[in-house]
Amino acid sequence: MDLVWTLNQSSTPFGSTAGEDREHEIHYAESTALTSDATYQDLAASLNLAISMLDQNVNDSSRYFLIHWESQEATLTLSVTDDCKEKDSRAVICCHFAELEKRMLDTQYSSEEEKQHFLAEFSENLRFWCKEFLSTDQGFSHFSLVALFTDTTRDSAVIL
Repeated sequence: MDLVWTLNQSSTPFGSTAGEDREHEIHYAESTALTSDATYQDLAASLNLAISMLDQNVNDSSRYFLIHWESQEATLTLSVTDDCKEKDSRAVICCHFAELEKRMLDTQYSSEEEKQHFLAEFSENLRFWCKEFLSTDQGFSHFSLVALFTDTTRDSAVIL
């Protein structure tokens, strides 16, 4: 199923980020994906949208293409940011995997450790899919951006 994108305005697309003092356009969609194939398709659609906006998002201070996965909320956020990872691009892409979040909440794990293992494994799959996608995308390769992935904080983002 194709994602339906809505446009919202926000001054803080990632919560409280130092150095932010401008409005952002948040392109938001909710995914109903549950299978790996459907999740990958919605991930690819999100990445494609973000890449299609690189012309308007990249400026002289742009350094990183930041992919932030919030596993507890099953939300993927994509932006272009500066050297310090403090000033994000005007357009930010946000895809909430609502059905995946619901399944994670409804699943009865035998322990908290089992749940954390599942979340870490899913995050690693997502990271792999992002790396695979970006390494072969012609549009992304036209820009001198370093792709970063994090499932925790910006400071702990790793290069794809």
